[in-house]
Amino acid sequence: MPKINVLPDHIASQIAAGEVVERPSSVVKELVENAIDAKSKHIEINISGDCLSIRVADDGCGMEPDDAVLAFQRHATSKISSVHDLSQLLSLGFRGEALPSIASVSKFSCTTKTEKSDSGVRVETKDGKVVSTETGCSVGCVMEVNDLFFNVPARLKFLKKAATEFNHIEDIVLPLAVAYPHISFDLKKAGKTVFKTSGSGDLKKVLAETDFINKSHELCRVESTERDIDFKVEGYLARPDIFRSDRKGMLTIVNGRPVRCPLSQKALEYAYSDLIPRGRYPVGVISLTVPPHVVDVNIHPTKKEIKYQNSQEVYLALHKAIGEALRQLKAEQVAFMERSAALDTTAYSPSYGEREVSSVAVAQEVAEYSARTSTATASQLNFKESLDYKPSFQPQRPSAPYTYEPASNYVDSDSAQAPASAPIQMPLREEPKLPVGWRLAGYLHNTYFVMETPEGMEFIEQHIAHERSLYEQILAREVEGAKVESQTLIISEPLGLGTSEIEILKEHNDVMEKLGFKFNYSIAGKVSLAQVPLNLPKTDYVGVIRTLLADLELTDTTDKFLAASKSLACQSAIKNGMFMSDSQIYSLLSMWLKTERNDTCPHGRPVRLKFSKEKLFEMFHPM
Repeated sequence: MPKINVLPDHIASQIAAGEVVERPSSVVKELVENAIDAKSKHIEINISGDCLSIRVADDGCGMEPDDAVLAFQRHATSKISSVHDLSQLLSLGFRGEALPSIASVSKFSCTTKTEKSDSGVRVETKDGKVVSTETGCSVGCVMEVNDLFFNVPARLKFLKKAATEFNHIEDIVLPLAVAYPHISFDLKKAGKTVFKTSGSGDLKKVLAETDFINKSHELCRVESTERDIDFKVEGYLARPDIFRSDRKGMLTIVNGRPVRCPLSQKALEYAYSDLIPRGRYPVGVISLTVPPHVVDVNIHPTKKEIKYQNSQEVYLALHKAIGEALRQLKAEQVAFMERSAALDTTAYSPSYGEREVSSVAVAQEVAEYSARTSTATASQLNFKESLDYKPSFQPQRPSAPYTYEPASNYVDSDSAQAPASAPIQMPLREEPKLPVGWRLAGYLHNTYFVMETPEGMEFIEQHIAHERSLYEQILAREVEGAKVESQTLIISEPLGLGTSEIEILKEHNDVMEKLGFKFNYSIAGKVSLAQVPLNLPKTDYVGVIRTLLADLELTDTTDKFLAASKSLACQSAIKNGMFMSDSQIYSLLSMWLKTERNDTCPHGRPVRLKFSKEKLFEMFHPM
């Protein structure tokens, strides 16, 4: 066996640097975190065009000459002094590896001065040695890294293009700027400012200054405190119609440290799962404040990951805070709409007598009416007349109570004596109402409602408006534990499912029963449909079941019921191209507007497109 030797310090340092200094962004991260720990108010980061020279200047507390020299020795740190301190960490750095690791793979210098010192000191590394000289400088610290990886050609060879490396640097600095809004950050590339924050302490302002969430976007505030576990959640979330194709828009900050936090990502993705399209991710900043002893930050060389002592409690607190924030956003939107409408002189609310059409009635009647109607002109609006500002149009009053004909093999599950062909009359409800100032101005292609509003104009698609309404009804029943409205088939309908489909059905039978389905399984291995949800119109049940099973198979385990609910709502909703009378349109709009989250369908598609008066004016009068 070869003789064992102790490696020289400069070789050991280069090996250690391989874990700490992966690329230029690693250098920036360590130096900026040191500047933050030094209680700086202003931090300037200047990166050369090739990203191999880095200068970080701050106005923090600085270092005494002896400490500045000692800082270049491995495991020399001012952040901790005992093992006990590891469980009480509040600083970003603590291992004492950053400066010696960076110095071992670059030409490194540090110029620093404390407020009490008459002069400063400049410390440089040359040929593995540390040299210090007295110098004049301002209070704070200036770290300069030149010729990064000059003595590690293998690492230099594997660096990406300068533009890519700078993107990694920006991905490091931006989260730190957001995490510390009271510090002014100035990121420059080749002397030109990329972004600069004011250090105002206003997180919302910093999000706009860094363009992390564009300043024109509407944000909802996240703020929650769980006193039982000494846990606080703060931050901002973007509207559901703002999303990304990657997870870079989800920033988690734990005790001031930007980290990868699967718990917050999971909570965000779950909260937005029926608000944004599949394969897209929400945008938001979540800042967690927890007791330091319940978080372990010492599990990754670059401190990018953490572990919680009570992860389940943390997840539930996050889920609650995010859910409350999204509900508050919707409430504020509704309040704003009502305030705007109150300022408008037009007061209009359609009257329909004493009943409101349920989602079932709308779906069934539209399906039957559309089959009997060959053209869509019978109840279309007169567009010339609708151009008048004050409404001169009153919707038609239904001539008779709404009813729908059930499928010929239906029987009421609560009354087996009811004749299968008898029409089911919907119960009396409050009349449909729209917000003050809303008026139906047009109906395009049997698909889009054109609504005049006090703010301007809105286009609303009938299918996804109905889909969102049905989906929210399904979820509300599940939350309340209410009985599913369903119909038992007098004659069970054979489904003709394949072996694999039957296995999927058996695996998710509980989910299907929650939605109102019931199945009969024969000894021969065949499956027939015995009960269907009341909301499901007369249709091809085999196709519906197969689509549900396919959606369930492709969905993550935690989202099975949500996925099935989305699929059922989509298949039960009115289809585009199916004609609706004026009264049906108002009934559907009234039902949809009462839905808590009505801006998108369960799959994230927008239900409405808004055009303000100002936007319409700009379109006709371009500058």
